[in-house]
Amino acid sequence: MENNEDFPEKNNVILQLIKRILEMTDGERFDLLEQLGKVPVNELSLGDRNDFRRVYDRTITFSTQDRQYSALCKDISNGGVFIQTGEIFRLGQLVTLDIPFSDGKESIKVPAEIVRVNTDGIGLKFMKKETPL
Repeated sequence: MENNEDFPEKNNVILQLIKRILEMTDGERFDLLEQLGKVPVNELSLGDRNDFRRVYDRTITFSTQDRQYSALCKDISNGGVFIQTGEIFRLGQLVTLDIPFSDGKESIKVPAEIVRVNTDGIGLKFMKKETPL
């Protein structure tokens, strides 16, 4: 059963998506539909997580308190991201992600916590807005 605390946040995401789609031209809507149709079902996975993961394969920037990094984000979900990097990080470390929208013109800054570290990179969990960095 879905957690009722998450409903307003998920509802807000849906409303934002609808708003953006309504602002698109017919051509942009067809392009979006075509792009969504190209995503193979096997790229979506639940694993042991609660959110679907999607292959992302884009370079993003992120920063700690004292340094900025640029690395390849391999997958993304409503709950977090996996970033491929050879840099050394520690569990629990807080970062600010700068995730670009698909148009490349805008991005969103998202606070996150490192929840997994391995030889391939780091897994980050998005933090709620009220959590200070």
